[in-house]
Amino acid sequence: MKMTRRDAIITATAAAVSSEAAAQSKRPATHALLGQPAPAFDLPKLGGGRAKLSDYRGKTLVIEFYGQWCPDCVKDGPYVAALVRAMKDDPRLAFLGIHTRSNFGRWGDVPTYFKEMGWSFPVAFDTDSATYKTYQMQWVPGYLIIDRKGVIRGFSNDLDAGGGKGVAGFLKDVRAVASRTA
Repeated sequence: MKMTRRDAIITATAAAVSSEAAAQSKRPATHALLGQPAPAFDLPKLGGGRAKLSDYRGKTLVIEFYGQWCPDCVKDGPYVAALVRAMKDDPRLAFLGIHTRSNFGRWGDVPTYFKEMGWSFPVAFDTDSATYKTYQMQWVPGYLIIDRKGVIRGFSNDLDAGGGKGVAGFLKDVRAVASRTA
C-alpha cells in the first residue's frame, strides 16, 4: 500500500510528538540535593579567573548547567539571557552558567556563540563534567537556586524549551528564595 503525502506528514508528526514526549519523560521533576548544602566548586571562568561557590555567599545564586552541544540548551538560550537581564538590577541575586563538556557545538567556543546570539552572561567551564556529576545533575539545561547560605532551594530542568514555567515563573521562585533568606 502506497503512503500518501498526507499520511507521511501525519506519521512524521506523530513520531516527532512521540519523540518529544519520550524526552519529556526523561526530564527529572526534582533534584536529589534539594535542601542540602551545595557542593563547593572551583572552575575556570570565561575571560579568566576562577568561579567558586564561596564567591556567591550572601547572594541567591542561580546556576545553569548547560552545553552548546545540547539542542534544548540552545533553545533555552534566549530565556537565559532574559533571566540574566531580569536579575541584573537586584543586588541579592547572582547568575552563573556552567558549561559542561568541552564541546561547543558549531560555534567552537562561548564567545562566538554569544556574539552570534547577541547576549552575554557569566560562564564557568566544567570540561570533564565533574561538577555536573557532583551536583547530581541528570539533564541539561538544568537550573539550581542556591540560597545566600549555600543551600540548594530550587530546581528546574528548563526555562521554556521543554515547556518549563518560563522566565517569569522561575524568577518568582528565585526572588522567593532571596526573600526567605534575606
